[in-house]
Amino acid sequence: MGKLKIVIFAICLEVLLIFSIFLANKFSFLFILFYNCIFGILLCTIVPLIILNRYKENLFTIGIKKLYLRQWIILIAFIVFSIGGRIIPLINNGIKIRFDLLPICIFPMMMTTFFEEFLFRGFLQTKIEKNFGFIIAIIISGLLFSLYHFGYPGYRNINDLLVLFFVGIGFAIAYKLSNNNLIVAYFVNLPNAFVTYILKSEQFPVLTIRSSIFAIITIIVIIIILLIFYRRNK
Repeated sequence: MGKLKIVIFAICLEVLLIFSIFLANKFSFLFILFYNCIFGILLCTIVPLIILNRYKENLFTIGIKKLYLRQWIILIAFIVFSIGGRIIPLINNGIKIRFDLLPICIFPMMMTTFFEEFLFRGFLQTKIEKNFGFIIAIIISGLLFSLYHFGYPGYRNINDLLVLFFVGIGFAIAYKLSNNNLIVAYFVNLPNAFVTYILKSEQFPVLTIRSSIFAIITIIVIIIILLIFYRRNK
């Protein structure tokens, strides 16, 4: 994709992401349709795969690779500093942390984290880096990651968006330092998603057993889609 195409694509896709999440939260009875299906399966997964297929690229080109010593070191370092830096000060101050919320958020967060990393890091950051260099790619990846949260009612303020921008920058740096390894970016994001939920669950859509069931179904659908794409482009 050329420079102009990737810019136009990123802008249009970002608008669609925000709009689909806005509709998912606006009409709760259609949440699964707008969030799991349109936002996740269609926009974050199928659309990037269609473009990869068009340009004869495979999953390896967007960072789905094996983990070696370098990747493990970066992964562990980012998790220790990011999670420890948030949890330890709270524990030291005697603040009660709602670890009881973890079970209900495991599968929805696994699903959402995949959508975020597959699109913002694996696909967009890789494409932008090829056209504009890795520094611009890291900044844009963080910016797009932050702004897409505007679709969530609980994140429509400048302070949260700024925090998410720097969080996105962190994920983007982890992706780049690990030699563009999407697995590292995913497992850096995932525990951060868990911690964010148990600390700020009021800013998220209400998660229930029903949410977990549909998340599991969606994860299975995503795995099937990726396997089909992998076999076609092996």
